[in-house]
Amino acid sequence: MPLFRQQNKQAIPAILLLIALVALAGFSAGCKRQEPGETSDPQLKPIQEMLEQNLPIGTSDATVQTFLASRGYTIETPDKPGTMVATIRHIDTQTVQPVTARVTFYFDANGKLNTYEIRRIFNQRVP
Repeated sequence: MPLFRQQNKQAIPAILLLIALVALAGFSAGCKRQEPGETSDPQLKPIQEMLEQNLPIGTSDATVQTFLASRGYTIETPDKPGTMVATIRHIDTQTVQPVTARVTFYFDANGKLNTYEIRRIFNQRVP
């Protein structure tokens, strides 16, 4: 009986490692990698499409700022250098409900758009 217990003690770390690897493989297979700026929220898709169409990667920070300001979107003071934060309000045509997103634009050292992040926020009143 002592030999059986000794073999079990040696096998436990290998079994735990195997379980961890299987769990990790299952987790990574179940996760779809999103591209930068891509959202999984269907109500934010129109905002994403608008940004993709009008502000492609490589757009200058001045052009991004002009685009946002010309549409009346609120531009916030950024927390980090090389970023621009805007609040974009859109009316969902399917539900005729407003959808508001906080979009953070990230620029490279030359002031060119690298990517952006879209996050849904509570709807705000129209000023």
